[in-house]
Amino acid sequence: MLKTVIWLLVSVFAVGSVDVQISIAEETAQVEKNESSGKIALSEVAPELYFQLRRYQKFYGDPNMINGDLSERSFLFDDLGGIRDTLTDHGIYLDMSVTQFLQGNMSGGEDNGDARYNGTADYWLTLDTGKAGLWSGGAVFLHAESSWQADKSINSDTGNLLPPNFDATMPTPGENEGLVLPELYLVQALPADFLVLAGKVNWAGLADNNLFANNEHTQFLSTGLVNNPILGAFVPYTSLGLGGVWTPSKKHTVALIGIQSDGNGTTTGFDNFNGEYTLGLQYQFSPTLGENLPGNYRIIAGYSNKEILKFDICPRQLIGSITGEVPVANESENYTLLLNFDQYLWVKDGNPDTGRKGLPPVGFGIFGRAGWAPADRNVIDQFYSFGVGGYGMLIPGRDSDQWGIGWSGTHISSDMRGSLDFLSIEVDSFEHAAEAFYNFEVTPAIHLSVNAQVIDSTVPSVDTAYALGTRLQIDF
Repeated sequence: MLKTVIWLLVSVFAVGSVDVQISIAEETAQVEKNESSGKIALSEVAPELYFQLRRYQKFYGDPNMINGDLSERSFLFDDLGGIRDTLTDHGIYLDMSVTQFLQGNMSGGEDNGDARYNGTADYWLTLDTGKAGLWSGGAVFLHAESSWQADKSINSDTGNLLPPNFDATMPTPGENEGLVLPELYLVQALPADFLVLAGKVNWAGLADNNLFANNEHTQFLSTGLVNNPILGAFVPYTSLGLGGVWTPSKKHTVALIGIQSDGNGTTTGFDNFNGEYTLGLQYQFSPTLGENLPGNYRIIAGYSNKEILKFDICPRQLIGSITGEVPVANESENYTLLLNFDQYLWVKDGNPDTGRKGLPPVGFGIFGRAGWAPADRNVIDQFYSFGVGGYGMLIPGRDSDQWGIGWSGTHISSDMRGSLDFLSIEVDSFEHAAEAFYNFEVTPAIHLSVNAQVIDSTVPSVDTAYALGTRLQIDF
């Protein structure tokens, strides 16, 4: 009981790294209160906070939104005859997007030759409490999700540990659960540049935020280029937690979280309070190199008291289907240290402020991740990734396109490999994956990506896989 009370008291001061790069107090001092309610509205004062919490740089009613004909509008259904505008005037933001994939493993891997179709749909309902006239600086986020597949996804074809299509594992890998509710949480801005968050959240997505490699809908597809997979042993896709972030200046952010170690998108989380928890601490430094090149450098420390009954790993990582379970019962705690950075090397016209309110500037930069965890209780004890990404730039006049080239290396712990060797199962020490993508804006509401991946599996008997795919993203 004492541990639970301490955990709750500590976690109320932190959030699992909501990548906030604004000072709420500084921004609100420059913006008049909402005319209709007389209260501070986060959606108007800090739309970039909404982008970061949703891990998607867009919502109906944001300052970059365009209404108009089909070739101009930001959302396919536009204002729905004025209904959406009426809702946003009262602090209610309603969004839906559908992401569809057609991918094929061209050669190598475990199966090739067939194109695989699957998709996911995301539904967001956000209540801005300030704009709704309830109280200043608050917001409630509700995120529902569904998925479908005609046969199976490419993840079962390439024979590797980390799925080449991260989004195809949502909300539950290998299953179609219908409509589920993975996220429901409250955000509240407080004085002295504090922000508190509580509820059921995709904590890993927030903690491992990156400008060039963090969104499976618009950027890389490969799991290793979306999040650091070491997080899978500590943070489930979605779980209950409390947290907050302190941003004393635009260059410095300190964050801490306390969450359940178990959870998924199909349960509320209230039925599995078993005393197992994860704590995370992050420091972020956000300098500007020279006069106009923004960057973010993050260090994350994680601890879990979860009992390790086997080498634990996220079910979205496919080692179980490759090797089976390896029983081990020798540890009851786990810890990790992660690094993450993104740094612009060039911005358009030498000016990071290109009229994209709250969005990354047009330009390109580099990104990287690294992580370490104990070899005696983790499947993945080291992870590294690196790449180049950008917004616009490659094709003149196409500033809304995105692109990237990246590599990830996943190290299988020596203890895990030793246990597998005892069972006469051979596994290499490293799995390598490389990916290139280009995300083309057809209209502001429709984006089409082309994607190529090369995957060298950790299983020696599986040949290097070469996969091609397309992704169609539609915002309704």
